[in-house]
Amino acid sequence: MQVNDTSVALNFLPLKIQQFSFSVFRKRSLGEKKEGEYSNYFEQDLPIDSSADVDSKENRAKYWVSFAPVQGFDEFNCQQSFNNWLTLDYLAVLLKERCAQSLHSTEYEIDENGFRRYVDFVLSSYREGREVVWLEPYFLSQEEKFGFLIDFDFKLNQGIPFTRRIQQLSLSLDQNYRSNKNFYIDKYNKLQQFLKVFSARLFPLSSTQQRIDVLLSLQRLPANHLETKHYIFNGNKESSSQYKGIVEHGALEPVQGQVGFFFVCRDQDTDYANQLYKALKGDTFPNNFTGMEKVFGLRMDQVKAKKFRDLNKEALETVISEIRTQQGISFIPIIILPSKSDDKWSQVYNSAKYLFIKEDIPLQFVTLDLLKDANTLKWSVSNIGLQIFAKLGGKPWKVKPTNEKCLIIGIGESHKEAIVDNRRVIEKYFAYSVLTDSSGLYLDMELVGRAQSQDSYTQQIKENIQRIIQCRKQNFKKFVIHTPFKIKKYELDSIRKAIQTVQRDENNDSLEFAVMKINTQNKFFGYDLDANSLVPFESTFVQLSPREYLVWFEGVQYHTPNVYKRFAGPVHIEFRYSTAGVFGKEKSYLQDALNLSGANWRGFNAKALPVSIHYCRLVADFIKDFESLGYAEFQIENLKPWFL
Repeated sequence: MQVNDTSVALNFLPLKIQQFSFSVFRKRSLGEKKEGEYSNYFEQDLPIDSSADVDSKENRAKYWVSFAPVQGFDEFNCQQSFNNWLTLDYLAVLLKERCAQSLHSTEYEIDENGFRRYVDFVLSSYREGREVVWLEPYFLSQEEKFGFLIDFDFKLNQGIPFTRRIQQLSLSLDQNYRSNKNFYIDKYNKLQQFLKVFSARLFPLSSTQQRIDVLLSLQRLPANHLETKHYIFNGNKESSSQYKGIVEHGALEPVQGQVGFFFVCRDQDTDYANQLYKALKGDTFPNNFTGMEKVFGLRMDQVKAKKFRDLNKEALETVISEIRTQQGISFIPIIILPSKSDDKWSQVYNSAKYLFIKEDIPLQFVTLDLLKDANTLKWSVSNIGLQIFAKLGGKPWKVKPTNEKCLIIGIGESHKEAIVDNRRVIEKYFAYSVLTDSSGLYLDMELVGRAQSQDSYTQQIKENIQRIIQCRKQNFKKFVIHTPFKIKKYELDSIRKAIQTVQRDENNDSLEFAVMKINTQNKFFGYDLDANSLVPFESTFVQLSPREYLVWFEGVQYHTPNVYKRFAGPVHIEFRYSTAGVFGKEKSYLQDALNLSGANWRGFNAKALPVSIHYCRLVADFIKDFESLGYAEFQIENLKPWFL
């Protein structure tokens, strides 16, 4: 893939001057906790003697630090490079002081209880909430620059339900409540609006020692590009399109055995069930979907239907019993559900998922909201068919991998919490893994931790990750663990120790290991200022630090750079741990993560997330819902991808 040199404008305003100093007041830390008299101070690592080698380990120590004079604290002249975190704290203090001096209290908001150092600036207020642009001090390691991250957000007022109007104010939907194709442009314009209204009143920041100003244009970073996704179908035929490939070449692996379709609905919804049946046959929208047999090789000659006055637990158990009596045919129930947003039907949905999964019966839901809208059904029926095919054990496609013999271990967690003494505590720890290879083929799901204490839980994670690797080391030489951004430090430490134990026991340098933290809900954004849409190409990536990257899993296409929907922002990927063999090969592991976003069998061109993370998120949601309904735990291993 040949691409001209491009750049991405990161949502980052660099300082005009990068070398400066500031006074702090410090006292040697003796291990005190950040509470009581120390609750308002920062504990930071600083040089003992600034005239000596400031990077020498012997010349560093922990200090309690204040930006104001404190009895018993000594004044210290701190260079910006002595401790990046302390410098960011200093910039945050200056920004908040400037807000108090120059702005009305209604123009900005500060969350003093949060971990981040940001300030929200209010652009507009509505009954539903506030349009804000936030600033947060940040050190851009790749450019060795301090500055401020900047981005737009919509802050929802308390007690306001989530509606399409909220999506509109958040810029997700346009003025006609359709997917906002101008999402990038609208966000960028909000930043320009902020700079026009606030920049002169905020900058330069000033102290008794200096004035610190910012550049009012976003920092450009050189952009690199991964290869676009390619899909493999029957007979190892390739295509760049999921749907076109499966129609032209056939599915990668067909469903084994004879299958049947069992439609389940309320008495009054029979017509909608018939409508769905005809659509799946390919009779209703032949230009969009030619039918289960032509696309997936599934004949629809074994069809049953059952009506109930109400879709309750008794009705569901009746369906399970009837399916159990069918010999030699694998029936998939297709339940017509009135809605998933209503509390009652949401409970029915989760109850059915649990009851059918427990019996190892695949299950498909379709809502009346979808069936009542002919246009929505037209564009959704192929995705419904795809999910049915995959749940029955078929494999529609895989992606062309970069790393061969590479096992991807997606880690998910779903902890049960309780409120004790007005504090949120974890009373049960639960973690699992979704296993795929680097082609995106779903292999298995395994429990990796279930305990009531953190110590037992972390030990289980360590032992089970070791077991997963040991059991599969004959078939795989590379092991990559994908973790979601919410995973706790102690969980990451357990994973790292498991890998180190395997390395030590194997004494085999040919095995490669990496732990990648993949964050879709991050504070970064970027724009292609040379494109009218401002949207970077799909597969664009920029480097933030030696171990951090931003990757555009979706964006404009190289052959047709048109914007047809709202494209999401970049995914933040951090290499949290890697063995020596991985260094210099990071791009290939980024490529595999991008490829895995094309292995999502929930729909054609479905959500652009690596399945290693996306599937874990789906399972986590189900586990929490099952817990809330009081259902007992069940064996999750060796199941088909029921969570699609």
